[in-house]
Amino acid sequence: MRIAVAEDQKEERQHICSCIAQYFRENDITADVHSYENGYQIAEAAREPFDVIFMDIDMEEMDGLEAARQIRAYDLNVIIVFITNMAGYAIQGYSVQALDFLVKPVSYLRMTEELDKIQKIIKRRNPPKIILKGSGNICQIDVKDIIYIEMYGRKVRIHRHQGVLELNSTLRYFEQQLPEHSFFRCHQAFLVNMDYVSSIGKYDVEINGESLPVSRQRKKEFIQAFVRYLGGSL
Repeated sequence: MRIAVAEDQKEERQHICSCIAQYFRENDITADVHSYENGYQIAEAAREPFDVIFMDIDMEEMDGLEAARQIRAYDLNVIIVFITNMAGYAIQGYSVQALDFLVKPVSYLRMTEELDKIQKIIKRRNPPKIILKGSGNICQIDVKDIIYIEMYGRKVRIHRHQGVLELNSTLRYFEQQLPEHSFFRCHQAFLVNMDYVSSIGKYDVEINGESLPVSRQRKKEFIQAFVRYLGGSL
């Protein structure tokens, strides 16, 4: 992950970089962190894309909002998190699609919460791929393209936007291979992608316009897993 920190106060800049480095060290994740002293520097450096930019709003030369406007002219995907002494800047941040605001002094706990959120966003943007073998062929598909998987006799049918792929396999195999938080086995014969779930009814689940059965034994756990996936709680 490529991260930038733009902050004109040296001690604060070092503190934020230290918090970020500690988070990734504790989570055994590789990250490349770059620091900049003002808005001019980050606006120029960001032409080589970053995944995340932590940026002070109130910088003396070019402020963070103006730097963000320039960055958004050529990068609509980078995650921008503003750092500020004044929460009142938040409304202006929406004009440049800022993800969030961290109020100084930024604690390590608050930084870990923000980085946890960012990690989830990036994982959804860059979902893993899965390699499948069948009928003498090997194919690679994006996990995000799987709508649901159906057990059909001794085969599985992988329902995707590109069509149905049929393989000799088991649902148990896919449960082990696919991200646990994104997929749930709502029925003995169905494994569904939470991304496509519209609603959960008394006996069924609506997914991508289709109605699939939900077993009575799995329904409570399914609802809890779906709520967690959406980031809420019961």
